[in-house]
Amino acid sequence: MNTYDPIKLAEKLRPRMIDLKNKKILLAVLAGTGQAQDLTKERFFEDVFRSKIYTKKADLQRDPFRREPAAIAAEKLTIPGKTLVSPEECNAAFLGQINGCNLKCWYCYVDDKAKGANQKHGKFFSTEEYLIQFLIETRKNQNALNQDLKLNILRISGGEVFIVPEIIIWMIESVEKFGLENNIYLWVDCNLSTENFYWKYLSENQREKIRNFRNLGVCVCYKGFDEKTFQENTCGAMPESFKKAFLMHKKLIDEGLDVYSYLYPVTSSLDNIEQRIKEFIERLQREVGECAPLRMATPPIKIYGPTKERLSENNIKALENQWAAMNVWKQELAKRFNTKELSLQPHEIPLKIR
Repeated sequence: MNTYDPIKLAEKLRPRMIDLKNKKILLAVLAGTGQAQDLTKERFFEDVFRSKIYTKKADLQRDPFRREPAAIAAEKLTIPGKTLVSPEECNAAFLGQINGCNLKCWYCYVDDKAKGANQKHGKFFSTEEYLIQFLIETRKNQNALNQDLKLNILRISGGEVFIVPEIIIWMIESVEKFGLENNIYLWVDCNLSTENFYWKYLSENQREKIRNFRNLGVCVCYKGFDEKTFQENTCGAMPESFKKAFLMHKKLIDEGLDVYSYLYPVTSSLDNIEQRIKEFIERLQREVGECAPLRMATPPIKIYGPTKERLSENNIKALENQWAAMNVWKQELAKRFNTKELSLQPHEIPLKIR
């Protein structure tokens, strides 16, 4: 396995992913990719944009934390003509995928050519163009009986968003320009591997505007629960990047952002699994926050078209092992938190204990 530096790769990809002069970001064209085959017609728009259902009943029974971002969006949003907004109306998110990622996770649902910053497989969009497409699709389904077709969450995903963090402030500016700051919830993905890009490429004034935008959540993802699983899952990223993920997670919280997290607990080996997950949780509590595990979801990896093409024997074993690892995770949480704490939604959990 060849080792690579995620930061050096991000710096290499960034110039091909952003047009600073025209304030545009390279989005992946999904048409013709393995990922497109996984999308139904009603969830695939203009060859670039798609929608994702967040919560299904089976998911909730297994992992109640899957309720986000629907639950938090329902509480915060104001939808014209409605007094109350239900989570069911916020169950699907509209998104475009930034074409470019500095990690090479084997389980990624994105086709490799849709995240390599290759402009042959991408198209530059301004955030205003992104937002207009969201509004078009939202209007089409605003009276749909199927709640999963209603779009009230705009997700900024990838690839890796934080290689080009300018998209976050540009999107907020576009939303405010349209006077929709109370009507749209923004959900931003982050793989915790870009270290200081957010602070390097955004000014203090820009970051202050982001932290003051009330309808924004940042969802960070850990790519393993120890250095071994991190390097396995990212196909060779420097193991030192694992410990830096905790630092970035904490820094985003200290920045004043509303941060959620998830972990795919896939591992090729269950050796000493109880101790390994215990140490991850203890580190998360020590370096990020005592309640951080309660803001973390542990969803299972699902096999989509692009994932299937990359599977090795080790990967197949990791998929089998994820269920045992998830059970250990739940057991460890039960040792640390009481029933009431475990029943809370992630957005009801404090980021910090004062």
